[in-house]
Amino acid sequence: MRECARPETRWIERGAGEPVLLLHGLFGDMYHWEAVLEGLEAECRPIALTLPIHASTAVDESIAALGQHVTRFLDALDIPRTVLGGNSLGGHVALRVALANPERVAGLILTGSSGLFAGGLGGRVPRRPSPAYVQARMEEIFHDASLLAPAWVEAVRRMVTDRATAVRVLRVARAARRDNIEGRLRDVRVPVLVVWGEEDRITPLAVGRRFHELIPDSQFWVLSRCGHAPMLEQPNAFIAIVREWLRETWPRRAQLASAAGAR
Repeated sequence: MRECARPETRWIERGAGEPVLLLHGLFGDMYHWEAVLEGLEAECRPIALTLPIHASTAVDESIAALGQHVTRFLDALDIPRTVLGGNSLGGHVALRVALANPERVAGLILTGSSGLFAGGLGGRVPRRPSPAYVQARMEEIFHDASLLAPAWVEAVRRMVTDRATAVRVLRVARAARRDNIEGRLRDVRVPVLVVWGEEDRITPLAVGRRFHELIPDSQFWVLSRCGHAPMLEQPNAFIAIVREWLRETWPRRAQLASAAGAR
């Protein structure tokens, strides 16, 4: 595992070959993709990037600004084109990058993505939420709540009790709810993998089905006994689906890349 940092940018990566860049959600972390990076390293160059959601120096909380951060990261690493994926808010950002800069995106992996509907953790919270309150809200992410790591609960509790960070997170959540991209999904012209947890309570299964219906070249997979974060709750099944999709769609991705280079 290679862990790297530049000013305001942190990421981890493994493997070599075609880059596959993965984005976390509102209360997520790049390390939530660690098992996926390990599972894909023989296939490609998987990368997990920290989004500047909680950075005190960042001032623009829009989805477009987060997308621009991703594009700048690709520029910094001299990556002209990547498969781009994300969970929850991360999937929403990935879609915005694909719509704004289609030449930079070879394919998309969406799981529990916002952009059509999102409930759950971004709403009103008490001024000083108790550990029990944070625990209960975060358990909504999982079908099996025993998988929720105490360290993650504590990290989120600290986040929402720090006023500046809490205000920023709330603004990002509101920006995501306002940024409905249903009318743009038919403009996505790359292969897309949609993987959803059957018991997702944040973005219900119907949301995943709607993404699949509206995106022209998409595959839809449902994982049973799984909530909002398949890469954490069902990592082996998630990795197997992504690995097979990468192999199956490689000819189409290569053809699209050649066509883009010819223009």
